[in-house]
Amino acid sequence: MRRYPAYRRLAEPPGLSVPQEASSSPAAELERCLALAAPAGSAHADVALSAARQARALALALGRDTEAGRAGVWACAHLLRLGRYEELLQEAAVGRPLVARAGLEAELRELLRLLSLAGSEAGNFEVALKAAQELVALSAEAGDDAALTAALALAVCYERMGDSWQAMRLLEEALRDHGQAGAEAPESVLLPLLMASNGLCATALGIAHRLLDLDDAAELQAVLGLARLAGERASELLARMPDPVYRVAVMGNLGEVLMYQGDLAAAAPLVQGAYEHARRLGLRAYAWRIQATLGALQVAQGEALAALHSMRELVAEMGTQAPPQTLVRTHHVAYRACSALGRCDDALGHFEAAERIERRRTMAQLRAQSTLFVTRTEAQRAQWQAEQARREAQEQRERAAAAAEHAERDPLTGLGNRRHLQTRCAELLRAARRQQRPLALALLDLDRFKDVNDTHGHAVGDAVLVALAQLLRESMRTDDVLVRHGGEEFVLVLPGLATEAAVEVCERLRERVAAFPWQRDCGTSVPVTASLGLATAPAYELETLLARADEALYRAKSAGRNRVLLAPA
Repeated sequence: MRRYPAYRRLAEPPGLSVPQEASSSPAAELERCLALAAPAGSAHADVALSAARQARALALALGRDTEAGRAGVWACAHLLRLGRYEELLQEAAVGRPLVARAGLEAELRELLRLLSLAGSEAGNFEVALKAAQELVALSAEAGDDAALTAALALAVCYERMGDSWQAMRLLEEALRDHGQAGAEAPESVLLPLLMASNGLCATALGIAHRLLDLDDAAELQAVLGLARLAGERASELLARMPDPVYRVAVMGNLGEVLMYQGDLAAAAPLVQGAYEHARRLGLRAYAWRIQATLGALQVAQGEALAALHSMRELVAEMGTQAPPQTLVRTHHVAYRACSALGRCDDALGHFEAAERIERRRTMAQLRAQSTLFVTRTEAQRAQWQAEQARREAQEQRERAAAAAEHAERDPLTGLGNRRHLQTRCAELLRAARRQQRPLALALLDLDRFKDVNDTHGHAVGDAVLVALAQLLRESMRTDDVLVRHGGEEFVLVLPGLATEAAVEVCERLRERVAAFPWQRDCGTSVPVTASLGLATAPAYELETLLARADEALYRAKSAGRNRVLLAPA
């Protein structure tokens, strides 16, 4: 068996301050600090934290509330990664008024997420649950991505309070409701899906830790199987949106799953890589947790003494800032290492240390539930109410979208109207101009349509218009735009067609109109034909193309009707 490399601590990178460039203006310095502070960046966490705080101070001095609020939230994100949870709670108290003043809804939800995670890690469940429940309420109308994030925050609270099975169920339901696709997931939900999938993997691992010393191999393997599926899904999503921080989390969790499944050769490079990235980026809280996994891997490979030394070094390094959950896992690894070495007294000491932390967590959980009246039933009711609100908001959005769609449709033919033409052409013309691609616009007008109405009445005239709309619809491509411009006049927009091809399309449409059995299908004895005026880009302006096509249509009518004429370039 290939042995896992011995634990080695990476030196912290030098130069963690953010010196101001002497020649830069305050505004330029603000932009530089914001670029360094971005959570998705690759700066060392200490550097990013310093940059976020400096950016907030600069933004406040410049009166730029939006940047100040955003920088404050980013500072909290870096404090979470550094494992400085109590400091994060204080920072959030300062940052929240800035976020509220700037009206930053997304940043407020992110701040609540960070509060719930920090409170859960620190064992301050009163803060964690309040933040999670407020996040659930705010996310009800904010879309699927926000609902996923809220579900994850609430699940972390459950998991840290000892109810990992409830947390796992909550995340499974959230992923099922919002879609588990990896390659097919839309861009807007990539990060929430990644976070929730990785969260499910971590939660299932938490259950696996509790099952390790129990005689229930079947349940352990089932939970590990779920954790692996969730971790692999997170890894697939990570390939679409590389993020250095989530790379650490996903690699670390997936490597730990593989380790417990017995695939040590596959687990070792993942865990080692995650640890090195965490140290390089200054993600202290992640590095501590993954170092505990390194120790467990060493025990599994028969290197119990090396594992014991590294766990004792880890306990000393974490000191009073040790996250309770990581400290419990560290003592459990040390307990197994001591057991393997036959050091029964030391093993008992580590076991008792882990139990004391677990008892403190249980007491904090019960105290929080007593203070906040938070029971599983109440939490589920709050979640159900938030889900109802989210569904109602979705229905309202769908009704609004349907109303907007109806406003852009001609009620007789079902084609788009003038408003639809303006909306769609704005997109098509911008794209065509940017790529210098051809585009054609044609005006089609029925010849002597007034004679149809005068001879047979408007009911027959309407039937002719409906039949013509269907004929045109069947002749158009998916990306073409077809609208009723008014009366018996229709506009056809043909993106990607050069002049010769557009003329051919219009001639074919003219022939189909002339050959259609109007008398049989619509009951008109008046011959129905169409004239078309065609204009091609450039120019890439709708009004210019319409005017040129209208001039060509006028000439087609004057020349005898039932023909296609092209506007001069």
